[in-house]
Formats: sequence, structure tokens, C-alpha cells
Amino acid sequence: MLTGIPGGSVEFKITSPQRQGHVQSHSRFITFTLPMKTPVAQLLRPFLAPLLFALSATGFASHAAAQTLGALYDPQPPADSAYVRVIVVNAEGPMDVQLDGKPRLQGLTAATASDYMVLKAGQHQLKVQGSGKSGSAEIPLEIIAGRSVTVALPSLGADSKPLFFADKANTNKLKAVLTIYHLAPKAGAIDTLTADGNTKVFSGVAPGTSASLAVNPISIELQASKAGEKTALAKAPLTMAQGLTYSLLVLPGTPGDGDKLVMKSSANALERYTGK
Repeated sequence: MLTGIPGGSVEFKITSPQRQGHVQSHSRFITFTLPMKTPVAQLLRPFLAPLLFALSATGFASHAAAQTLGALYDPQPPADSAYVRVIVVNAEGPMDVQLDGKPRLQGLTAATASDYMVLKAGQHQLKVQGSGKSGSAEIPLEIIAGRSVTVALPSLGADSKPLFFADKANTNKLKAVLTIYHLAPKAGAIDTLTADGNTKVFSGVAPGTSASLAVNPISIELQASKAGEKTALAKAPLTMAQGLTYSLLVLPGTPGDGDKLVMKSSANALERYTGK
């Protein structure tokens, strides 16, 4: 801002944004006062006005950009939160997930891990509602703070008993954590190997159990085989990155397809947390 001052001087005032917590203010400024008759003032006056205007505009643009950036980031879940996700192995059509009577996830497909839902530690009621006449399942939960749990349902039938898996977090940001979930009850114990059969990743994983391992974050194709054998019953590609966690689901194959299984890989995901 360029203003005249009584007594024949010129005041140049530059206003700049100042952060106060999450709020931007414009209370900080720099003031230059030069006598009008000084050679410096007379020389710079034609140039300083447009320059100061540009600086002021830049300050306001930075303020707007800072506000936009602040809106990009959701709050972090509280430190004592718990995390739960759902897998339904066999179901027709998309499913919806409710928690304590309130909708949480929509359009969950069978044989796919949902995003982790952020919960307060304690007791909760989980409901998975199928499409049409697919039925539903209600599961009581009691979750410990700081834990991550996968709930796997064979189906939405009345006699379908859920499986509960305590999931491993990634504490090594240079590694990736890979967890296998054996959800094919009739398959017997399985090994997981690299697709060339040369490297064993998991050994003797029984139906209804899981196993986790910290691995180098690489792109690889994995296969499931009967324990002690190398013939592939299913394969899945996987590309991993540092610091993330991944799931490998071993699922029942198509009826009439012999011993064949289905294997799916995916990166674990967290639902959007807004703090509400």
C-alpha cells in the first residue's frame, strides 16, 4: 500500500499473511517511510507502487492457497481408535455394512476386503446386509484400542460363523507387510510360493487362519499350493510399496473345478475419517 504522510513523505506498507494455528491473519506488515524530497524516494516512487501491489497480491494468493491446502487434509483418527474390516466370501450382489445401526460402507462385493472402519474401542454391533433375498448377518464385536481386526464371513446364511483375525501393523517403513488369509475350508493346509516355485513365502497355513510377514516392497507373482507341493492351485500378481500393508486372500474355487482355488491380492485401505 502506498500512502502520503503529512510533512511530505511517502509511506510504503507491505502486508503479509501470518499463520495462527489453522487461521490465517494479515496483521504483520513492514513499513518504510521516506521523505518525499529525498533522491531515493523520488527515484523509486514510479517503481515501488506497482511492485508493492504485486507483493500484496502475492500475499493474498498465498493466503488463499494455504486455506485450500488446509482443506485437503482430514484429521487423524484418535490414538486409541480401533479398526475393523469385513470380508464376505460368498454372496450375490453388493452388500452394505452397518455399525451400531448406522450405515458405514456401501457396495461391498463378495470375496473382497472392505476398507478398515475407524471405531472407538469397546463393544459394537456389526451388520452386513445383502442384496434382495441374500439375507444378512449380525455380529457382536468387542474391539481393543489400537488393534486392527478382519471379520470374515463364509456367507450371509444363518449358519455362517464369522472368523476373526488380528491384523499385523507395519512398524518398518522400509518394508511392506503381507498377510495371507486362508478362507477355503476344504482346501487343507497350503504353502505360498513365488510363481516360479523357487521361494516359499508362507508355509503350512491352515484353513481359517492367517499369517503375516514383513517383506521387501517389490512386484511379484505368488501362487498357492498344497503344503509340501509346488503345483499351483491359484496365482495372483502383487505390487508393493514401502510402509504399506497388503492382503492375500485364498478363496474356494468354482464348484466342479477340482482342487483349484482363487487367490486375490490387494493393498489395505482405511475409510475416510472426518472426525464426525
